[in-house]
Amino acid sequence: MTAELRHAVLGRVDERLDDAVALARELVAIDSTNPSFAGVERSAVLGGETRCNEVLRERYEAAGLETHWVAADPERRNLVGIRRGLGGGRSLILNGHVDTVPPVDPGAWTNGSPWNPEVRDGRLLGLGSTDMKGSGAAMWLVVQALEDEGVRLEGDLQLHSVVGEEMMEHYLGTTACIEAGFRADGAVVTEPSSFPAPLTVSPVAPGNWYLRIRVEGRSTHCGNRPLAIRPGGLGDAIGVNALEKAVKIVVALQELEAQWGLTKTHPHFWPGFFSLLPGVLYSDPGLPIPFYFPNQAEIQYSIWYPPQEEAGEVVREVEDYVLGVAALDPWLREHPPRFEWLNNWPPMETAWEHPLVQAMVRAHESTSGRPIPPPSPQHPVNFGAASDGSFLEDAGIPTVVFGPGDLKLAHCRDESIAIEEIAAAARSLAVCVVEWCGVA
Repeated sequence: MTAELRHAVLGRVDERLDDAVALARELVAIDSTNPSFAGVERSAVLGGETRCNEVLRERYEAAGLETHWVAADPERRNLVGIRRGLGGGRSLILNGHVDTVPPVDPGAWTNGSPWNPEVRDGRLLGLGSTDMKGSGAAMWLVVQALEDEGVRLEGDLQLHSVVGEEMMEHYLGTTACIEAGFRADGAVVTEPSSFPAPLTVSPVAPGNWYLRIRVEGRSTHCGNRPLAIRPGGLGDAIGVNALEKAVKIVVALQELEAQWGLTKTHPHFWPGFFSLLPGVLYSDPGLPIPFYFPNQAEIQYSIWYPPQEEAGEVVREVEDYVLGVAALDPWLREHPPRFEWLNNWPPMETAWEHPLVQAMVRAHESTSGRPIPPPSPQHPVNFGAASDGSFLEDAGIPTVVFGPGDLKLAHCRDESIAIEEIAAAARSLAVCVVEWCGVA
């Protein structure tokens, strides 16, 4: 890539930034909450993902892309845009998702509503702005800049705007696109990667288990608590509080988590990353009042584990630890907790030395002016969450995560993204595309 071409393409990115912000605002204004979330009224949000992709289709076609619909579920359509190369170069996918999580505290957002896109102090506020509609705008900005400058690539460039990522429905989204024949020699997933450093080049991500643990108790009247807990009382024979037994398990897994801080490491992650999050804890006394001993309780966990470990190893370790603790409790020993391993999001790991990763590194160094040191626990380069990069890699497509937005601001109230970061990501992505695909 000549210095003149680089300068011209980056200039086109900057010229179109206002248009990219307008596009991001239009996408944020669409409620594209993933309809598969528990507690979400499916009929109220179904079709939001498709509406986002209909907006993007207009922009893709105006930028000279050939567009295709991929719809494993006809009501949730993926969009693929292709800038055909002239031949001889490597192909590349830019991948992003349009679904969002349900909003946190929807009535308390600073901008009045999660779907009211508002620019304040150089940031765009709104649900999905960081995760990841700002990235969708950045992907468009790349192809529009190439079109404006008349750049002819050697290899094909594909944009995949997919559904279902937030609920690991890759079979409806990213995997469906791959199985429809839209493959490439490499992929960049443009998830928000500005942590731990701004716009981190992230070729590795942890694995994740979604675990449910069920605990059995024995219901009785709340007035029987003295008989159930005091020495000389009737103990377990009169009643067992399943909620308190579940708390024992939570405490036990906090101890295991502390051990993982020492025993589970990876050179691309900061110490203590691998963890066990109890995200749901509730009991069922029959009625939502504290006048019964609850006879069952449930804990749901999100468990992050190292890329080099097998998912089955994590299952055995967690179950053995919990059952070891349960064996010390007379009730739990006879009524052991039940484990339901609901789904596993596989890790992602492309070698730092891979040509695609290094192309992304060189591109970002050249546009940001910031040298990127080799990965280490002091300079971690991991993407600290799950992404569809795992399923691209499973399909044999080397993948790296790089995109605008701070993961710490995702899935929270007042989600926002820095507008300059949309531009900065697009600059680096454009340079990477030209280097990877080649210029005819």
